[in-house]
Amino acid sequence: MARLIPARAVAVLLYHGVCDRAPIPKHINFHVSQNVFERQMRALKRRYRIASLADVVASLVRGERLQKSVVLTFDDGYRNNLLVVAPLLNALRLPFTVFVATACVETGRWMPLNEIYWRWSEGMLREEEMTELRRQIRERPSSDLPQILSALRDLSSKPSKSVEDSFAMLNWGEVRQMARDGVEFGSHTHSHCNMAIESDEKQIDELRVSKYLLEKNLGHQVNLFAYPYGKLSEATRRNLLQTRYTCALSSENGLVTQGADRLRLPRLGNDRTMWMFTGEILFQFAKQAARDAWSGLFGRASENVPATETEEHHG
Repeated sequence: MARLIPARAVAVLLYHGVCDRAPIPKHINFHVSQNVFERQMRALKRRYRIASLADVVASLVRGERLQKSVVLTFDDGYRNNLLVVAPLLNALRLPFTVFVATACVETGRWMPLNEIYWRWSEGMLREEEMTELRRQIRERPSSDLPQILSALRDLSSKPSKSVEDSFAMLNWGEVRQMARDGVEFGSHTHSHCNMAIESDEKQIDELRVSKYLLEKNLGHQVNLFAYPYGKLSEATRRNLLQTRYTCALSSENGLVTQGADRLRLPRLGNDRTMWMFTGEILFQFAKQAARDAWSGLFGRASENVPATETEEHHG
């Protein structure tokens, strides 16, 4: 069924990291285990055409009809994208895109949310404390971050292997290595801030700094973007245009279809249960195929009605 459904749409899948035993609460955990990830990728390869995001965006720009396909994207820029994701996807010859929060590249810093998850996993934060800090980091401007994190105590122990596997970030040499192997890169802002609540000045700075660092290290233009937390506003959209991005991915659920807003493209999640994972993608494509068929029937019926009658019908 997956191969036969004739939907003219693209499913862009949202991932973060791939690792086992992530030290994150189960109801929040945004990483996928290695076994589950490999099963998902092999299932996708059997069922669908896997396209690069750049190719899909180019088709949208040119106004071409979209082919039914799947795009693989990874947010944040974790080192496990190099160590785990890249070897498997290169072996399967599947393209993918990584969106990098550039402030964490080669600085030894982790994203603030991951700092609180680490402390929670070490028993230094109760779950309700972790939940409240998480809410503040996601919903308050980045200028408030030092105050929010001031409540965190320093950890005396070094990160365990599972913590490093989950939260360690790429460095620039690793980014360049992946790019040489064909991986696409895009911006995820500089500091991983919530763009929907930042000032115009801050937004433009985040977009320009991230773009500059990526282009300087990759040696080519970077015009792909993904919103941290999936959050956006009309101001963000204007600022993306001003800083010359041609594509931006949200976390809104759905498929990319013909004529989609390139600065607000939806994505699908990655449910761990295989039947849910494959079933959701199949359902989305089947639903779109039904819309396409209905639109085609309606369009052909309209073409057979004299122009005057069509105009009267539509008022």
